[in-house]
Amino acid sequence: MTEKQQSGTGKRTVCITLESDSGGERIVRRMTGEWFSKGRHAYLRYAEPPEAEMGRTVTTVRVEQREVRIVRHGDVSFEQTFVPDRRHYGYLQTPQGRIELETFTQTLDVASDGPDALLAVRWSSELSVMGQAPERCSICLTAVAVPE
Repeated sequence: MTEKQQSGTGKRTVCITLESDSGGERIVRRMTGEWFSKGRHAYLRYAEPPEAEMGRTVTTVRVEQREVRIVRHGDVSFEQTFVPDRRHYGYLQTPQGRIELETFTQTLDVASDGPDALLAVRWSSELSVMGQAPERCSICLTAVAVPE
């Protein structure tokens, strides 16, 4: 966490870029959301864009130096935690049913890239869905302050 994130500054409107690589498929999404901090955690909150096909779903990402937790509420519910060298179990709940997820996080890097970059998080993990063979995934999530 940077000093800026630990200081407890108020909410900021941010441009969020989410890049994911999984199973040879690369997805890039851009959304507007909000960034805020509480204690040692930084938070991002955003509505999932239409192309994500999650209906009305809001995602909250809680970040600290060695942990990322993602929680989604709405038409789709999702919970998953990422900590380097740890295995975590989570789920994805859709109108069609519940899907059990298992991740083993290999790397996690949390940084601030400059005065307007409030947050930059990169992590890689192996994801197993419903006990199937794991697939390598990598994610880069950045939040840049929108000029006020």
